[in-house]
Amino acid sequence: MKRLVEYWNRIARSQKNAQKEDLIHPMNNSRFTHAIIQMQYVSRWKEYSPRYKDNAASHSFRCAAIAILAGIIEERVYGRSLDQLKLVARALLHDLNETVTGSIKYVTKKDKHVSEHIRRLESEVSIEIVSRLSKSLQPKFYDYVVEAEDDSYVGQLVRGIDSFDAMLFCKRELDRDSSAIFASKYEELKATLAGSPCESIGWLLEHSERDDGVMQFLQHILNLDLIERWGGSFNLIPDNDATHSFRVAAMSLFNGLLEAERFGRKDIDLYRLLGKSVMHDIVEGVSGDVASPIKRSSPAIREAFEHYEQEVARQMVMKLPAFFHETLTDFLVHSKDDTYEGELVDIADKIDALIKSNLEMRNNPHYGEKYYQQLVHIQHSYENPCVIFFLAYILHDLTYDHFVK
Repeated sequence: MKRLVEYWNRIARSQKNAQKEDLIHPMNNSRFTHAIIQMQYVSRWKEYSPRYKDNAASHSFRCAAIAILAGIIEERVYGRSLDQLKLVARALLHDLNETVTGSIKYVTKKDKHVSEHIRRLESEVSIEIVSRLSKSLQPKFYDYVVEAEDDSYVGQLVRGIDSFDAMLFCKRELDRDSSAIFASKYEELKATLAGSPCESIGWLLEHSERDDGVMQFLQHILNLDLIERWGGSFNLIPDNDATHSFRVAAMSLFNGLLEAERFGRKDIDLYRLLGKSVMHDIVEGVSGDVASPIKRSSPAIREAFEHYEQEVARQMVMKLPAFFHETLTDFLVHSKDDTYEGELVDIADKIDALIKSNLEMRNNPHYGEKYYQQLVHIQHSYENPCVIFFLAYILHDLTYDHFVK
C-alpha cells in the first residue's frame, strides 16, 4: 500500500508542476501504445504470396536498424552532420499511420487519381495519433511521425532506407526461388537506389554485395523475424524478435521523451537509448531466443549467458568496418548496461512482456499467471517515472479496452 501511495503522489506532483497548457487527459497516451501493438497486424507483400511473412512492425524495426548504420556512414565516411536521433526515430515510426490506412501498394500511391487523397489521409491519421499524446510530447512525435518522409535530407534518407529494406526483402525471396515478381521488384528497387541522392544509401548498396561483414550484419537484421518468441507457451498471438524489437524501441523512445519533457530528466541520451533498444536482441539471430527462466535459473547460468551473448555480439560488430565499432559495441554488445539508458531498455523489454501477456490472457488462461508475475516484478523492481506513468494510465487503458468495452 505504501508503494502505491508513493506512485500516486509522484504522478500528482508531476501533474501539479506541469504548465497549465500542457495538461491533457493522460490516458490519451495509450493511443500511441495501441498503434505500436497494431503494427504487427499490418501485412506487407501478401498479394505476392511471399515465402517469408512480413508486417509493418518488422519492416519498421529493420528500417530503424538500417538507419543507425546509414547515420554512422553519413557522419564517419562522408562527414555529413545530421540529427541521428531524428533519423532513427523517423525510420522507426514512419509507417505508424498504416495501423489505419493499411499497407498501400507503391503503384497505387503514385496513381494520379488517388495519390493526393492517400497522402492527405496518411497525414491526417498521423496527426490524429500524435494529437492524442500529452502536449509536451507532441512536437517531437509530430516530427518523427507526421514529417518522417518530408523533403529534407533526413526525410529523403528515410525514404531511401524504406526502399533499401524492401530490396533486401525481395533479395531474400529471390534467394529462396520465390515468385518471379520478387526478381523484377529487386532489380527495380536496386536501380532506383543506385540513383539515390543520399550517399549512405549508395554505400550500403555497394557494400551489401561485396563486403561479407556488412552482408552478414544486414542478414542478421533481416532474419530476426524468423526467431519466434515465447517458445513452450500456447500463443494466440504470434510474436518474433523483429516485432518485439520494434515495440521495445517505440516504448523506449516514448518513455525517454516522457521523462525528459514531462518529468524534467534532461540527462537522457535519447539517440543512445533508441540505438540500444533497436539493437538489443539482434544477437538472438545467432543465439536464438532462450527463455528467461532458463537464463535466470541461477546466478552462474545467468552470467554464462551474458558472456556468451556479449561475445557473439562482439564478433558481429568486429566483422564490420572499423568506423562502426565504437557505436555498435555500445548499442549491441552493451545494450542493457548500467547506464540509465540501459535501464530504460530493460524496462521497455519488461513492459513489452507485460503487454504481450495482457493481450493473450483475454482468451488464453495460460497467460494469466504470467501476467500477474510480470506485473508484480515490475511494481517491485522499478520506480522510474515512466514505469509509474505506464502502470497508472496506459496499462489501465489497455486492460479496460480488452475487458470492459
